[in-house]
Amino acid sequence: MGILVAVPAVLVAVSAVAVVTIGLHQVGLIGALTGAAGRAVLPFYNLATTIVFYGVLLAVVVFFATRHGGRVWRELGLRRPPWWVFPLMPALALALQFATALLSTALSPLLGGMTNPQGCSISQGFGQDAYLGVIAIVLIAPVVEEITFRGFIYGGLRGRLGTTWAVVVSSLVFALSHTLSVGGSILLLGPSLFIAGGALALVYQRSRSLYPGMVLHGSFNLIAVILIFLTSTASNCH
Repeated sequence: MGILVAVPAVLVAVSAVAVVTIGLHQVGLIGALTGAAGRAVLPFYNLATTIVFYGVLLAVVVFFATRHGGRVWRELGLRRPPWWVFPLMPALALALQFATALLSTALSPLLGGMTNPQGCSISQGFGQDAYLGVIAIVLIAPVVEEITFRGFIYGGLRGRLGTTWAVVVSSLVFALSHTLSVGGSILLLGPSLFIAGGALALVYQRSRSLYPGMVLHGSFNLIAVILIFLTSTASNCH
């Protein structure tokens, strides 16, 4: 049930952002913002679309979760974990970032020198307002995605498929959904996203709480965002 809900939920969330964009274009707001004015507004617009996207996604997930009754947030995994888990998450995020970077680097030559398109998308999308990128990618995204992919999908699959297959299937959905909603090559980014999804599912399984995974996910994204803003420049983004 989780997969049947989550993939359409991503599509609904993407559609909501598209409708907002089309509406702004129709009233002439987007077309009027060119040059310096457009670049100044773009980071705030991207933050707003992030809020709309994840707001719709969370609303859909919570709606279906409430239909099963019970204490919804607790059932989705928002439980107090052992305190000692949290200090391990930044170190694990660094190791995970290193491992996935090595994998992408190894795959790139096999894919004709393909590079990760998300770097330029993020650096250009948030420009000099990097703090807005941090809010969107490091704070908002990890919270909603952990509730969706680990709390709702993995939690729902675990009782039906067992832990191993629940990790595999939820990680696959996590990887596919990111290439759909965020953009990028499934061949280049898919394996790394699958590994990250698996690690996050295992952290949830061991801690019985989404909070450590949120910290791990946020730390992982923070490292990526820092590297992106340090290395992505106008000269290598087209």
